[in-house]
Amino acid sequence: MLLHSFFITPNNRKVEAFIKHFDLDVEIHQVNFRERENQTDKFLAMNPMGKVPVLVDGDLNLWESNAILTYLATVFPQTHTLPADPKSRADVDRWLHWQSCHLMPAMGRLKTDEDADPVTLLQPLFKVLDIQLQDKEYVCGELSVADFAIAAYTLTKLGRQYDYSEVSNVAAWRDRMAQLKGFIETHYKAPGT
Repeated sequence: MLLHSFFITPNNRKVEAFIKHFDLDVEIHQVNFRERENQTDKFLAMNPMGKVPVLVDGDLNLWESNAILTYLATVFPQTHTLPADPKSRADVDRWLHWQSCHLMPAMGRLKTDEDADPVTLLQPLFKVLDIQLQDKEYVCGELSVADFAIAAYTLTKLGRQYDYSEVSNVAAWRDRMAQLKGFIETHYKAPGT
């Protein structure tokens, strides 16, 4: 298996952190955007969107980070990060969709709109997550792909600047996730820092 990635973005980092945390047999290739590698015919044949991550497994070219996470968790069941029973699986899927439909757009707006207020955008979302994390170590009880998907956003520069004092369960969970091997190994340090 080969992952085409650009790890400094949260959608790529979540997949790389998952691979590294579990020492999965997946080769990682960092796509060169300066050379427009993502616009070559070869790359567009893998992902017509021209974006990363893209996982190549034989004749499967899989794009969309949460789909990649669930595929990896299925192919490598020893990770125990994707429940088999329908109700538990639906709970994990719900939080994957929450990340992509609610958290990601809110974080994106903060990044692009200088007038956007972090409290207005993120506080309602983090209050929902805080309730979910009450009396739980991880979002769905056990460590799952949902934790990797959501944590990658809370560990971004914007996510690190947020005041988590009113959502103590989220703060504690975020700190636990930051200490996972995969997130430690994918922590980006700008040149010269």
